Amino acid sequence: MKIENESDIQKYIEGLKGEKVIRDYFIKNKVNFFQVDLMANIDNQWHVIEVKRQDVFTPPPFFGHGLPKWQIDARLKFQDETGIYAILYIVDKTTNVIYFQYMDLLLKGKQFQTNGLNPRIIFPLENFEILTQ
Repeated sequence: MKIENESDIQKYIEGLKGEKVIRDYFIKNKVNFFQVDLMANIDNQWHVIEVKRQDVFTPPPFFGHGLPKWQIDARLKFQDETGIYAILYIVDKTTNVIYFQYMDLLLKGKQFQTNGLNPRIIFPLENFEILTQ
């Protein structure tokens, strides 16, 4: 994101404050929602896009990238209900390589579930396509 001046930052912050008001309202009123990073029309078909910028997960069992299971579940439920496919894009923090794949295809392949406070499903790097810029 290119920030030209302090006014640009303030506009961004005001937008985030407004989003928080609505998220809090939805939570209070038990409205099911998730925040979309991007919607993209790729080859004349809309997609819901989840974007992560993260370090690669290292073995064992393999080098990979992933996200929390609840995020996959929410986006695939949306996909089932709407027919709008969910794609995961990962920007690797170390290499700046951009990995991507349809979430339903990722779940059909090899995966590893981490433990702890914020468990994630990790997918091996070879399960992703690489975005060439």
